[in-house]
Amino acid sequence: MLNSLQKIKDSSVLDNDDLAALQDLMPGIEQSIQSHTIYRTTTEALFSVLNDLKFPTAASKYHQAKREQLVMFENLVGLSFDYRAAVIELEEIESKISSSEGFKLKKLEVKRDRLQFKLMWMRKDGQERIRELKMWAQIMQELAESDVFDLDNKDTDELKAFTLRYLWELPAACRAGNDVGGAVNIIAQARTGLAECERRNIKLPANLVERSKRLLKGA
Repeated sequence: MLNSLQKIKDSSVLDNDDLAALQDLMPGIEQSIQSHTIYRTTTEALFSVLNDLKFPTAASKYHQAKREQLVMFENLVGLSFDYRAAVIELEEIESKISSSEGFKLKKLEVKRDRLQFKLMWMRKDGQERIRELKMWAQIMQELAESDVFDLDNKDTDELKAFTLRYLWELPAACRAGNDVGGAVNIIAQARTGLAECERRNIKLPANLVERSKRLLKGA
């Protein structure tokens, strides 16, 4: 980051007072860059993504965590391609710099510096993606150890999770005012899921089933 400070100084975009202020701020900025969390924290993963309403069972949480991890891995692979392309572009620019002069040289130097800064952020991005991949792996391991379910086939336990979700949403749906379409969808999902769970003999909390049946009668 000291190199970045020099690049800003060389550009003359700041006056001396602002440069001095920025130099004083640099230790804190460097610390912010090193500790900055680009992607989700464990708390965000557990509460914003894998919350109990959307994913009420360990199995549903596990398979969603698997999906999140795979999306992050796909993005990491894409980042690696972008990084390789940027490195090649940097090499091309550096080769042209050696034989250029005047304004052409100055423009190439700006492109080089911009690419070097971009590559630095891409490396930081890659580190953060690895952190999140590890996080999802840890969450998946803990979920797998917490209950017995099919780790490979998402559909095996999906009906129970879906039904629980819509049964828990049912009271709010029955009180819905303006969003009639959304309420009808939740009621339909709850009714269908409950009937199918009974047909397959999938056990659900008795008090939840009783409350839901009462609500569905009046829906």
